[in-house]
Amino acid sequence: MKTNNKKILVADDDPLVRKLLNEFLTLCGYDVDCVSNGKEAIALIETDSYDVLITDYLMPEMNGIELIKKARNIKKSLAIMGMSASEEERGFIAAGANLFIAKPFSPYALKNIIEKICLT
Repeated sequence: MKTNNKKILVADDDPLVRKLLNEFLTLCGYDVDCVSNGKEAIALIETDSYDVLITDYLMPEMNGIELIKKARNIKKSLAIMGMSASEEERGFIAAGANLFIAKPFSPYALKNIIEKICLT
């Protein structure tokens, strides 16, 4: 399996979404960690080095907007993508996300977006 040395953190409270993203992104060659809320994500961002954060909006403990703001303060260069089934694109971008993808989405669309933000 090809590895590209990029590390991705996925924050989503839905276990199925975490499982699917973990499996797909791992098959694409990424090193993936998944958490179920923003507090867990911040703990990992503080202790590990990630290239990309993918976060849902609605999660317990801390929503995606709060997570993005805190993550930006910890690591300014972190590429951040918000994802949501609701209309939260403006909020994600205003909080500091690089990109937004609406759920449901094609895993290949996600892969293309990650490749773009990893190259910038």
